[in-house]
Amino acid sequence: MVIVSAAVGVVSWNSSSLPPYAVSTTTTTQTISCPTLNSTQTNGNSSAQVPNFGPLLGNLSTISVVENVNGSSGNFAVSASLLVLNRSFTSSGARYLVNVTMKAISSDTTVVSSSSLTNGSTTTTTTTGGNQTEVGSLLGLVGSNGSMVSVEKSSGEFAVASQQSTTPLGFFASVASLNSSSIKVLHPLNSTVVSIGSMRMLVTNYELPVTVLVLLSEGCDSASPGAPLTITVSHGAVQAGRVPGTNFTLVTLLSERIAFQSNSTSPLSLPLESITEKVTSFSTS
Repeated sequence: MVIVSAAVGVVSWNSSSLPPYAVSTTTTTQTISCPTLNSTQTNGNSSAQVPNFGPLLGNLSTISVVENVNGSSGNFAVSASLLVLNRSFTSSGARYLVNVTMKAISSDTTVVSSSSLTNGSTTTTTTTGGNQTEVGSLLGLVGSNGSMVSVEKSSGEFAVASQQSTTPLGFFASVASLNSSSIKVLHPLNSTVVSIGSMRMLVTNYELPVTVLVLLSEGCDSASPGAPLTITVSHGAVQAGRVPGTNFTLVTLLSERIAFQSNSTSPLSLPLESITEKVTSFSTS
């Protein structure tokens, strides 16, 4: 999801000055069985890691992030703001009282769906014109792993509010920090000083290798596997730096392109998307 709101400041970023992207490629293949969607990995390591939000929640009192998704299916933007109101420590671990506000805007969004019938296949295309806006906010207690402990108050559009009630910090996962495994695949390009809101900090620009995920669907009939879906993530760029006065490394910008390719005979159209997520403001505790 992505949202747009009035930003206090912007990250200084000149993409045209970046050196060429990394040419190395990492490929992972997964087989998805029917009907349980259990995955077995045949190459690489795609196990999802839950970020540790403790350093972010412990060092920052506020942070605002904007994400933009541009693709052939339409444009989508999301802005999210996080306010840490209180910190406490229990036998079960740290607890943080947070207020999260999200605003999502989509424009001219096209959704293409495909279904198989006994006499063939059918494709349905639906286009929603103009700007569609959803706003939601949540006040609640969360743990260091981002899980919801309790909800104090939730309001706004159902889609946004329900997502926040499940994973209130999910939108901030990509900027939470750099872990040891992600550092290994980053290739440093250069360092520069950026202004983010009223803060100035030294950051390093990185590039990422191209990653390819091939999903093989076994289908309900193991003798007739479904067509593979290939997801390619390229032009990956990351900007990160240590927040002044702390030992916390904040990811201030992330951008990438995602391409989908299906070998299915279905006329299903899969769009190319360009995603950019950046921190627009933050303050320390």
